[in-house]
Amino acid sequence: MSLFMNVIRNLLYADRKGYVCVVDFKNYHTQYDDNINGETNSWNFYFTQPSKYTLEEVYLSKNVILSGLEIQWYRPTLLEKGDKVESLKELHDFIFTKLYFRDKVLDAVKSEEEKLHMDYSTTVGVYLRGTDYIDLKPSGHPVQPTVEQAMLVIDEYTRKYNVDSIFLVTEDVRIYNAVKNKYGEVCKTVSNDSFIQHYSGKNFLSHDKSVNELDESPYFRGLNYLVKLIILSKCEYFVGGDTMGSRAACIFSGDNYKELYMFNLGLYGK
Repeated sequence: MSLFMNVIRNLLYADRKGYVCVVDFKNYHTQYDDNINGETNSWNFYFTQPSKYTLEEVYLSKNVILSGLEIQWYRPTLLEKGDKVESLKELHDFIFTKLYFRDKVLDAVKSEEEKLHMDYSTTVGVYLRGTDYIDLKPSGHPVQPTVEQAMLVIDEYTRKYNVDSIFLVTEDVRIYNAVKNKYGEVCKTVSNDSFIQHYSGKNFLSHDKSVNELDESPYFRGLNYLVKLIILSKCEYFVGGDTMGSRAACIFSGDNYKELYMFNLGLYGK
């Protein structure tokens, strides 16, 4: 979702400048590089393009600007405000007038919803990162809550809103086991969920071989992750650490959340 949010920063920049955007994850590589039926632009696996132009047309044109150093320092007001609950709808509406999820993503979401049998109105969505965030404590990144801290808020929501389901999103088997052991069958995950059990503790997850425990296919790793975030965004209550995944789920939700709690525990190394 850091990749997604960087694209959104570019979209906001282009909108201010009057530019037309095309996302190129074919010639500029990401951890989701794959070949799906001849498609190698991994952005197109999950999202529609924000314009009608193809990469082939773009690179035959003369008025092409590649996003670069200037965009790295661009801090659009709307994206900054996107951390605020009251402006999630504004950012949601901007994004989804430019692009949308691919049909295959939405089909996968529908398939999981049919298996989960959850009532979103009585479900709290929980997103907790572990592995590299917890073990490496990357300087300048938001401090993540412990499972115990998160469960205190979950318990509060359960009492306050008569919650009968907890939809958990995590990549770390330690977090999954802790939440599952406490809440049992109330804790739900997608049918094909997988967790990292042998993280080395030495590299960021995107560069650690243990990431293949989620799925050996980069395409399916990305698809499964996005499906979980979309389902998370449909729950009416949210609890999570401050990560790009959490922020993306909140933006996907628009004004759907009746209440959300994103931990603000400062930054590692600060």
